[in-house]
Amino acid sequence: MRHPLVWTGLVALLLAACGPGGGGGGGGGPTGCSLSGSIAGSVTLDPTNCNPYRVTGDLTVEDGGRLVIQPGTTLEFAQDTGLYVQGHGALVAVGTASDKILFTGASQVRGYWNGIVFEQDANSFDNELKYAEIAYAGADQRWSGTSYGYYKAALDLQARARLKMTYSTVRESAGSGVYVDRATFGADDLRDGDFAHNTLTQNAGFPVLLYANEVGFLDASNDFSGNDAGYDYVRLSGSYDYVQTQTWQKLNVPYRVLGEVSVDDQQTLTIAPGATLVFEQDAALWAYGVNSALKAVGTAAEPITFTALQPQKGYWYGLVFNDTNSADNVLHYVVVEYGGAETNPELKANIAVISSGNASSQWIEIKNSTIQHSSGHGISVAQETTYNADITTSNSFADIDGDDFHVQP
Repeated sequence: MRHPLVWTGLVALLLAACGPGGGGGGGGGPTGCSLSGSIAGSVTLDPTNCNPYRVTGDLTVEDGGRLVIQPGTTLEFAQDTGLYVQGHGALVAVGTASDKILFTGASQVRGYWNGIVFEQDANSFDNELKYAEIAYAGADQRWSGTSYGYYKAALDLQARARLKMTYSTVRESAGSGVYVDRATFGADDLRDGDFAHNTLTQNAGFPVLLYANEVGFLDASNDFSGNDAGYDYVRLSGSYDYVQTQTWQKLNVPYRVLGEVSVDDQQTLTIAPGATLVFEQDAALWAYGVNSALKAVGTAAEPITFTALQPQKGYWYGLVFNDTNSADNVLHYVVVEYGGAETNPELKANIAVISSGNASSQWIEIKNSTIQHSSGHGISVAQETTYNADITTSNSFADIDGDDFHVQP
């Protein structure tokens, strides 16, 4: 006996029972139910009704709609189809460790289906993926309009979208695993474990593409390794927003920085011990403005590394402290190398402290660090900079084309 689909207020959702024998496991009920169209009310997919559910056309959760997927449910997507969430519509896919929810392609081919897209302003506080798996997606080439240009991703969070994602897997994407465009993880703006214990692996691109101010959402418990050669990085861009106060944790892959990342006025970016930041050509990391701060305090066992994608002097600009006298501008047990892309010979350095000519003093403390392979100076500071008295003796300098320590005229 076929059980009915549990639903209320459904608009334009096509459900067809194709009879038993359609494949899939779990639930003990008949298989082969087909889905497509729009959800404007509340729909629950239960594996005791159908497993797998076959998505034969795009499935859209409209503003005000709600799609709840029960543990153990499988959704198989036809070629070039996807699942889209709009406005205050909600996708709630909460499985368990023993009964995960699977979103997959009808064929196990990378890029067979588009993936899951939380569209612009899809910001329901109920959006959640837990113990869910997204496989063989990433067919749709989308346009970011910014640093990333055209991209593919299995899970796409557009501007001001919202999602809590834990204990979930994204694998075998034809592009990146997850793309995040100024979105929020969880029911608030706190970086408190709402993107945690996930595995993003075996993807053709980066496990995560995102913008700098969202990086603090990434918990150290995630596994970002095992993607195609050359893509085991969390890639971040400095476009759009200044970075607000947050911590970039030590991940199991390096961060890869595109463009110039700037910390906002009165905000502090903290880099955790053991983290590695790899900078693309002409990239930079700035503490920019009054009381903005970059705090990178490593340890002897876990230094923090700021390096270049290619080991060439002057490949990236370096660390820049501009008009900031925050006491949190501290670099301990860091390695900074291959900087010095700046054309101004006074500011050309792995680490530069610069002034726009205002009356405020600049402040920095650098200890127990290695400064090396610069096409300019090792450290260059503005005249009014206050710095630790042992800055030249407590740090190691090597292969510096200019001065190890330089005071600008």
